[in-house]
Amino acid sequence: MAKRAAPLRIGLIGAGAIGAWHARIVAESADATLAAIADIDGARADALAGRFGGRSYGDADAMLATESLDGVIIASPESFHEPHALAAARHRVAMLVEKPVAPDVAAIERVRLAAAAADVPVMAGHVERFEIGSAQLRRAVAQGLCGRVTAIAARRQFVGLDAPRFKGLSSTLRVLGVHDFDLVSWVHPSPVASVYAAAGRGEIFDVCGLDDHVVTTLAFADGAVALVESAWTLPASYGGFKHPADWSPAGNNRLDVFGSRGMVSNDMSLRNQQLIAFDEAEGFRAGGLKHQSILHGRVVGALVEEVAAFLRLIETGGAPLVGLEDAARAVRITHMAEMSLRLGRPVGASEA
Repeated sequence: MAKRAAPLRIGLIGAGAIGAWHARIVAESADATLAAIADIDGARADALAGRFGGRSYGDADAMLATESLDGVIIASPESFHEPHALAAARHRVAMLVEKPVAPDVAAIERVRLAAAAADVPVMAGHVERFEIGSAQLRRAVAQGLCGRVTAIAARRQFVGLDAPRFKGLSSTLRVLGVHDFDLVSWVHPSPVASVYAAAGRGEIFDVCGLDDHVVTTLAFADGAVALVESAWTLPASYGGFKHPADWSPAGNNRLDVFGSRGMVSNDMSLRNQQLIAFDEAEGFRAGGLKHQSILHGRVVGALVEEVAAFLRLIETGGAPLVGLEDAARAVRITHMAEMSLRLGRPVGASEA
């Protein structure tokens, strides 16, 4: 991106956990400034603005109406994504919307129509696509490394300590599964013919209503299959630590693709940072990157690359690296999987 005379003015809607990372990344960018932050919890918006700059608002519409913004990052709870995106479209502001972009495909279509009418770009925040391993795996498969793809296996397991914050707001498949539904469809873009999901329910389900472990199988129209595991089943000591302060807990995550002539595998657990530690107070911990880490006092990693891609989209135009069609495909598969959980049987594409 060529250096602008003035940095892009970026707003943020949602000052929660992921919003705080977005705020810091924009604040550290040479190409953008964090102009404003909106959250229905005004005190939380104030606190984040105090750390990273920008004016704070208790209402997203007020922020969009008052500020002159080049773009907005929507990191509010998923049930608010659609109204916030529609508001951004009304004010003709480009947007990056965290995953899932909306609760259902119909809502994503309403966002698409509004954005098209306003002639503003929308990028979906599927951060896994900005991980080097994920992108290189997809390229290897596209180059024919595996031959004809026959099976894909994806696993995403985290510590259950994070699950309660999604109580009443989301589900295991919408928080975790949607990442891998997007990944397997990105790697193997054949239409999904049917989906079958089964859940293991234990303490996480009892406490917050989210399934402890969901196993989802996808049957593709070309005969290939995928197995996606989405779970909160790692022990607390794996990720429930406070020291070192700049370590992000790792997950037990991987993606394997098998074909007629070979296979390719991406161990996504530690993101190439093979850090483990033991001490008397907290015992074992593994330090992965998730999608952001701190290097010499600055955030680096896939989330930074995602935001940078959004800034380039605002600056240069063209198609987003992750568009609303991609978002709708992942949400459609999530809907099919959740429908399968309710019905206790496979769900075909015609039912979704």
